[in-house]
Amino acid sequence: MPWITRCIGLSVGIVFCAVAFAQGAYPAKPVRIVVGFAPGGNGDIIPRLIGQKLSEQWGQPVVIENRPGSNGNIAAEQVARSAPDGYTLMSSDTTIFAINPHLYSKLSFDPFRDFTPAAQMVLPPIYVVVNASLPITSIRELINHAQANPGKLAYASAGNGSIHHLSTEYFKMQAGIDMVHIPYKGSGQSAPALVAGDVQVGFIGLTSVIQGIKTGRLRAIGYGSAKRSTLNPEVPAIAETVPGFDVSSPFGLVGPAGVPRDIAEKIAAAVIAAVRSAEIRQKMSGLGLEPAEGTGEDYAASIRRDYERFGKVVKQIGLKID
Repeated sequence: MPWITRCIGLSVGIVFCAVAFAQGAYPAKPVRIVVGFAPGGNGDIIPRLIGQKLSEQWGQPVVIENRPGSNGNIAAEQVARSAPDGYTLMSSDTTIFAINPHLYSKLSFDPFRDFTPAAQMVLPPIYVVVNASLPITSIRELINHAQANPGKLAYASAGNGSIHHLSTEYFKMQAGIDMVHIPYKGSGQSAPALVAGDVQVGFIGLTSVIQGIKTGRLRAIGYGSAKRSTLNPEVPAIAETVPGFDVSSPFGLVGPAGVPRDIAEKIAAAVIAAVRSAEIRQKMSGLGLEPAEGTGEDYAASIRRDYERFGKVVKQIGLKID
């Protein structure tokens, strides 16, 4: 009997050691970040930027997988059904968790119950840009022009229900103007349309249109956050003309519900370290992105704030997507 006891004790010890090693070694294999957006816009650029640095820290590949469609719902459904082991994550902005629940009467996931917010990454500032052919150089001039020409200006968005769409609708309501909505399939399509003059106005991430601004074909006239950007302080905040206006929404990483707390904390620590690195900050600055480092709790709070804000916009404009 003593040898049996010793064997059982040894076996239990091996199991506990194996579990401890597995937890301590995360990640011990490639990590996949699912992206619910098409290539070319902030939704694709941000996880690739951060993912590269995570791969360097972890010594494991970080694979970016684009699964665009249904306003990000396809990617969210895939991640919600994945194993909660930290090896399948999703990069998300406000759209999936704070906007889609108000747009779709039936979702295959619950934005608060089925996910584990792991980290907050980057704030992709939303700018108002106009085609340079327009004689408009400020938000006040845009409002005046739209009021004098109701329904004649067309604005681009990354799709029905996207944050670009609802941010513009929010602006229209606050400013008392009318513009025609032209939805595209992602910023990768809406940005070229703005540059070409197919549409005149866009609420869009600076990353997608920075080249158009540098070449003089587009003009940035307003910034969507409550205060001016430290990167582009020459561009006034929209709130300076439309008091209280703020549509800033950070990107974050989430996993399926049930990701162990220690793994979520390791992800957050790695993301924060990546965002704080001089290399990433320099690259973000060149793309017009601002750091928004934070834990999973920080990102969860941001989601709930935007859920309330954009829910009111969706209700007021009566938008539904089924």
